[in-house]
Amino acid sequence: MASSSSPSSHSSSCYLIPLTLLALYIRICISFAPHSGQSKPPMFGDYEAQRHWQEITVNLPLSDWYRNTTDNDLLYWGLDYPPLTALHSKVLGHVAEVVNVSWIQLHGSRGEESYQHKIFMRVTVLLSEILHLTPLFLLFSPDQIPCLLLLAITPAQPLIDHGHFQYNSISLGLTLLAVLALKHNWTCTGSAMFSLALNYKQMSLYHALPFFFYILGPRYNSWSGVRDIVKVGITVIFTFALCWSPFLWTADHVITRMFPFNRGLFEDKVANFWCSISVVLKVRDIFSRVALVRAALFFTLVSVLPSQLLLFRESSHHKFLLALTNSALGFFLFSFHVHEKTILIPLTTVMVLFSDKRANILTNNQEGEQSPVPVSLPAVWFTVIATFSMWPLLLKDDLSVMYIAGLGLFLTVAYVLFKNNMSSRMVQLFVLSVLGCFFLHLVEIFVKPPERYPHIYPTLNSLYSAGHFALFFCYFNYRQIVD
Repeated sequence: MASSSSPSSHSSSCYLIPLTLLALYIRICISFAPHSGQSKPPMFGDYEAQRHWQEITVNLPLSDWYRNTTDNDLLYWGLDYPPLTALHSKVLGHVAEVVNVSWIQLHGSRGEESYQHKIFMRVTVLLSEILHLTPLFLLFSPDQIPCLLLLAITPAQPLIDHGHFQYNSISLGLTLLAVLALKHNWTCTGSAMFSLALNYKQMSLYHALPFFFYILGPRYNSWSGVRDIVKVGITVIFTFALCWSPFLWTADHVITRMFPFNRGLFEDKVANFWCSISVVLKVRDIFSRVALVRAALFFTLVSVLPSQLLLFRESSHHKFLLALTNSALGFFLFSFHVHEKTILIPLTTVMVLFSDKRANILTNNQEGEQSPVPVSLPAVWFTVIATFSMWPLLLKDDLSVMYIAGLGLFLTVAYVLFKNNMSSRMVQLFVLSVLGCFFLHLVEIFVKPPERYPHIYPTLNSLYSAGHFALFFCYFNYRQIVD
């Protein structure tokens, strides 16, 4: 019996290996750059936070991981993520204990930055990319080579995980596995994967409403659907019980650390609504913390619920991806206590929209006929602005060279894809937008900020990026309505 696979699909599959190696190569190159807080005592940075959590989880009883004690000063990078992050830190801590026990010595290992330890930490992040890149690539067909190439070289997440230093690839990878499972109608598997994502990083809540409405929408009005919903409910409860059972008696401490309302409305110059409006209206000085929490909750729900109710009425995988993007963007723009790095959450589903054929631009081929560019320009555009929005953080971490190289490579590939389409209005707007980013960088390099406004450049970056994100939010909501 003849094989059902065509020679073209087989040859396309051959590109997956080099593209995967390219993605890993880029991440390895970034890992040689400085990390957050490098040689900057007494707090150092996120690199030290991750190492410190290994120290705490290996040396202290579980009941003290989230509590302030003489051996666990919560003001020094206290654990503030859900149980799965703590358990992951403990596993890594025990591996570190075997390799070199001094790396996790209680109180004696603070600020550990030896070359061998950096290799160990960087390798652990690199291994976590398996969980991220695998579902990301599997969400595309092997013949979508331009999309896969852009996925391999997208700079934002590698700069944060392998430069700045975090393990975002785990929670984002679990979310992508959940999306992949639901694409194949493996509802319980998808529910379990997303539950694990929620139990690794609470910011995965940005995607929770679309998962809820996408699963509920087509099932609530039939007995067979209700049975499926019950199965999903049991799966979610079991997954949460598995993650939280060791922390049953300290759950109040865990929850308090996970939702730190005392830290304020936003951190640094994040490109969202609250930071932008604070330029002219100092909301943090005018309103109480309780009032700001309520306002953030109100604005967030008002911004995200319309797209979620639309998903509930009209469920499809494409609308699910758009609803995920709209929900995450709404949370990023309006919710309480947002970081610059949180833009990676909406970016994750935007990357899956690289292959969105409904947003493709027509271009002229060699025969003079019009054919669609195989990559969605809005998704490419969003990726550029998301990376640009994190520039102040990356500059602080001495990652400017990696930022320039990563974003330069991405823009070069984007130029090759869209160079025959410069007459398109959307391409022209994209070019103007990128030139605006370039102009702000040039001004920052050559013009010293006024003494009265020392933070003017991070503020301009935030305002410029926030304006883009607001327009993208409107665009993706419009797309969910009309598609």
